[in-house]
Order: sequence, then C-alpha cells, then structure tokens
Amino acid sequence: MKKQKPVPIKLLNPKFENLVKGRDYDLERKLKKLIKQESKRASQKLGKDYNFLSEVKEKDEALLEEERAEMYWKASSFFQEQEHDSKSRQLEKAGRG
Repeated sequence: MKKQKPVPIKLLNPKFENLVKGRDYDLERKLKKLIKQESKRASQKLGKDYNFLSEVKEKDEALLEEERAEMYWKASSFFQEQEHDSKSRQLEKAGRG
C-alpha cells in the first residue's frame, strides 16, 4: 500500500495583507478610472478620424470645384468664340451690303 500525505491542520492564525499606507486598493474606483480613460481615448481617436475625413472631403470638394471652374471656363470661351464669329459674319454681311 501507498502512504498518503498527511493533511495539515488548518491554522487559526489570521492572515494579514501587506497593505501599504497611501495606496488605494478600491477595485471599483480603479475600474471606473480605467473606463473613463478608455472613453477619453476613444473620443480622441474619433476626433482624429473626423479631422482626417474632413480633410479628405475638403480635398475632394476642392478638386471638384477646380474641375467645375475649368469646365465653366472652357464653355465660356467656346461661347465667346462663337459669339465673336457670329458678330464678325454679321459685320462682313453689313460691310458687303
């Protein structure tokens, strides 16, 4: 037969924790602080994301505005050229007649 290890008798001595004066051992307060820090970090990241997206949107809008201005300029110059040709033809007809 095998020998079994003897079971130790429970001691009645109280267990003392090594508490440090000035240190906070409140777990709930610590968790609340962590939650607050995480929410601050999340809001900062959202702010950075918003700023980045707004910059991209502004660049896109500026590019579109530039394209619109170029198209407007081309159309305007085309119409001015047509008007000039039309007036020059009218002057030629008036000069001949």
